Amino acid sequence: MSTDRPEGRPLVAGPGTPDESSGPPESWEAPRERWLSTVVRPAFGPRSVLLEVVTRLLVPAILLFSVFLLVSGHNRPGGGFAGGLVASMAYVLRYVAGGRHELLAGLPMRPNGLLAIGTLLGCVTAGLPLLVGRPVFDSVKWEFTLPLFGEVKLLSALFFETGVYLIVVGLVLSVVAALGARMEAEEEEARIEERERASLLRRRRAAARAAASAPPPAAGEEPS
Repeated sequence: MSTDRPEGRPLVAGPGTPDESSGPPESWEAPRERWLSTVVRPAFGPRSVLLEVVTRLLVPAILLFSVFLLVSGHNRPGGGFAGGLVASMAYVLRYVAGGRHELLAGLPMRPNGLLAIGTLLGCVTAGLPLLVGRPVFDSVKWEFTLPLFGEVKLLSALFFETGVYLIVVGLVLSVVAALGARMEAEEEEARIEERERASLLRRRRAAARAAASAPPPAAGEEPS
């Protein structure tokens, strides 16, 4: 009677033979990709997996909504200031979930760079009409047709609003990074002190157990 089994594999699993059928399939392995970009180290308190998952899901949607506010703010409620505040809240959420390093990893550049580009873009957009004899902040409108969106109207004021958007994001993140750095340092000092106290307590307990388990000195022998 022939048995359909690979060569070298025992027919019956013995005590020391691992049963491959009882283990999880390969698709059950934990994903190697982290939820956040950097090594997760929350700014305050212990790590929260729920907060990391919520951050990963909400941050792209919040940033997309901030861009919608930026683009539609000329004719509807919104604009560069409101869009910048919404985008800043997305990055603040990322900071709370992963700390200062996670915040910087999610930015295209440093907050100071965002401030500089936003200020430059706003000043150029505001002063450019002076070169053609028009007043400051004069707006120009372009109309064109896109395949999916149809007729689109673009105002030069959008570039000024984009500058305001970048200024607000850079300013908020600069404040968060500056204030959070000190708070993170204090939190790290508290963690180090707690680890040192726990290590000292373990050493004392080990020394006490060693002293209790040591044999008593013999008669006439001085204790060491």
